[in-house]
Amino acid sequence: MTRLPAHLIAERIARAAETVRREACPRCGADTLVARTPDRVAAVDVRADPTPIHPAEIPAGRTRLAWCLTGSEHGPQRIRWRDRWHARVCTHPVLIDHVCPTRPVQGVLL
Repeated sequence: MTRLPAHLIAERIARAAETVRREACPRCGADTLVARTPDRVAAVDVRADPTPIHPAEIPAGRTRLAWCLTGSEHGPQRIRWRDRWHARVCTHPVLIDHVCPTRPVQGVLL
């Protein structure tokens, strides 16, 4: 059996990490979309809510980030940061990063 060259193995691993997949959130168990942004310099691991929102409903402030779900039904989907230049011409579904719901904190027992 012939082994693949190291550069091809690294490319396949990177491509697999960039492909969007559904995973349960490890903290709260909610259904989320997970992928790595396709950036060679500063790739970011993204965990986003799977339900697209309308761009006008993006929460104000910097508490949540907006992402675009790019790709097609037949090809691999990617998650891309929705920056101000891309947002002007964007026709992709818009996702926001996942935030676990708050749970009540139990008081200290005596």
